[in-house]
Amino acid sequence: MTPVSRTEAHRVFADLYRKTRTPEHQQLIDEAILKSNDVFIRIDLIRKVDEDYEAKNKPKKEDGRDRGLPEREQPRREVVSRTNTPEPKPKRSSDLVTIESAKQKQNPAKKRVIEQRQGGGLLAGLFGGGAGSVNNSISKFGKDTGTIDLGLFGRNPTISNNVEKLFRGMKEDVLIPTIQALRVSEQQGWRIWTPLVYNIINNFNKFYNAFASLDALILDKISADIFLERSLKMQMFYVRFLQRSDANDIILSNLPDIVKMDEKLTPKLGKIMEGVNYALNLENNRPKLSEAITAFYIVAKKKMFTWPEIVADLRVPPIQEHKFQAAREIQKEVEITVAKISDDINTRTFKKEELQNLRSRYFTIDDKGKISFDFLNAVVDDFMAHHMPESAKSQTVKNSYKSQPHRLVYLLLRDLQTVYINIIEGYVRLGDKNQNQELLIIQPGLFRNEIDQLNSLVRTIDNFNKKFPSFQYSFQQYGMDFSTGNAANDQIAGPIVQALQEASEFFGSFAGKLNIIVENHLMAKVTESKGKVNDKIVSTKDKVIEEVKIAQRFIPHFDKSVVAKERINGMKVEDVFIQFTKYLYNYAVIFKDPATTSKLTAHRKIEQELIKLNKEYERLTYSSFHKEAGGNGGNSGSSENQGDSETMNNSEMEGDT
Repeated sequence: MTPVSRTEAHRVFADLYRKTRTPEHQQLIDEAILKSNDVFIRIDLIRKVDEDYEAKNKPKKEDGRDRGLPEREQPRREVVSRTNTPEPKPKRSSDLVTIESAKQKQNPAKKRVIEQRQGGGLLAGLFGGGAGSVNNSISKFGKDTGTIDLGLFGRNPTISNNVEKLFRGMKEDVLIPTIQALRVSEQQGWRIWTPLVYNIINNFNKFYNAFASLDALILDKISADIFLERSLKMQMFYVRFLQRSDANDIILSNLPDIVKMDEKLTPKLGKIMEGVNYALNLENNRPKLSEAITAFYIVAKKKMFTWPEIVADLRVPPIQEHKFQAAREIQKEVEITVAKISDDINTRTFKKEELQNLRSRYFTIDDKGKISFDFLNAVVDDFMAHHMPESAKSQTVKNSYKSQPHRLVYLLLRDLQTVYINIIEGYVRLGDKNQNQELLIIQPGLFRNEIDQLNSLVRTIDNFNKKFPSFQYSFQQYGMDFSTGNAANDQIAGPIVQALQEASEFFGSFAGKLNIIVENHLMAKVTESKGKVNDKIVSTKDKVIEEVKIAQRFIPHFDKSVVAKERINGMKVEDVFIQFTKYLYNYAVIFKDPATTSKLTAHRKIEQELIKLNKEYERLTYSSFHKEAGGNGGNSGSSENQGDSETMNNSEMEGDT
């Protein structure tokens, strides 16, 4: 009889399988039906085995049948595995007893023991087995999770439609913007997140893409073996995701930030979060994704698996907390950014130290941030004592010079000409009153531009004061005119304001140039005090300064005293340069040079910048910046994966971007 429907085929299959056979014969049947899961093919396989077995074991002597008849027309009877035993006489069908049935009647207790030992025998295994059998475990797992359809007698487990729905639960209008948002998070997230947040979201990004790509495989109804092979990375990213109990909170808290930074994605935030939440809840619904994956293993291998066993077998490395796990091009961007931040920190730290040194070395500043210019009294007194007539040495005249910028600037410029310029213009007499020699400190011509500008300013302001001897002009008015530019059209005030501005810039730039010489000298002294000075630096102690550039070198003859008629007589060369620079910086502030004034307050801005840069460095590298560490701030912030036990699993996962 050939079955015409699948339901009828299952009934025919069951009847064929239940036929009583010898153990040897039954074993052949069991082996044959494993060749296919299709019930029609299994029926044909059983019939073929039965025919072959009966033909092979057909008695050679007369057996009461007509050998000329086809097999299907001959009388049917059970094959008895007994040799040299005469054929029994025909009996009624109700009286026929096989050897197996006879053994069962003779020793039913023994049969029960064997069945218990074998888990219920082959037939019991076919229909689910005993309580502790593999098939029973699979059956229980399938029913509890809704992931496996067991089929007839539990012999042909298949993946249920519930699992298929799990992989096909997202619509295209949700899937596409979610993938776009996660791609942006991979490319830009490192700029705002810590390594841990980035790695968790990027791992989720890779899981999401791998999970979404499996929809096509589900539609094609591929085998469980192929599914497992093609979904391996999805499984690994999912295991890694589940390892972090804080992953959901981190993703939900941080992913919207990156979406809101993209004007094209912002309107799609609702759909994006719908897609994200779907994936985040794959372990909260029935069936769970972990149960679905487990079901594929069970169906493919035809043996029981548990999720912990699968996790242990995959050996997925945990998410890095302190270094970025990203594609190589992203890692390179991180490294370049860290290097730039390191340079910025070093530059600003150096600048801050420079400004602090400038403030402490050249200015007298009280607790309230107010600068004292008391030194001006000595400068004014000294100049007037040597260069003014006796009638002009009254306190009233002195106060007049101090309170009027156009008069004070002339006095200060003339003081520079007479007291300090010689030390940078030509030979300087050094030693003491009894024993001295003329030596060069600065190569003649190195400060020619500054000297020419100084002489020009002196002439300009002197001419103005002679032309307008009664012109009254206060520092308060100068401050207003300087900031507003209102004096530009004034025929008298306009020219002098312009001259004062030029003088202030001159003081500031000249001071900056001299400060490099002083800084170089002080750095060389520090190096010498540490015992690290070399012959090249030592040789500069008597080598004329030929150029102004940042490099460790001494001021030539810095420890010798100056022999002069002016007030610097007896001062060390080193002290004269420091005092000269100090006066220039203070004059620049008095006459409101913007560049110099900003140097006195720039440290506040730099401190705020350093706070931000250090925070950014710590975010990217999970370490503090250390200036001493090779100039690049300690840890390089490299986002390379560690050379640990992650090896192939980790490289395979990170290589898929």
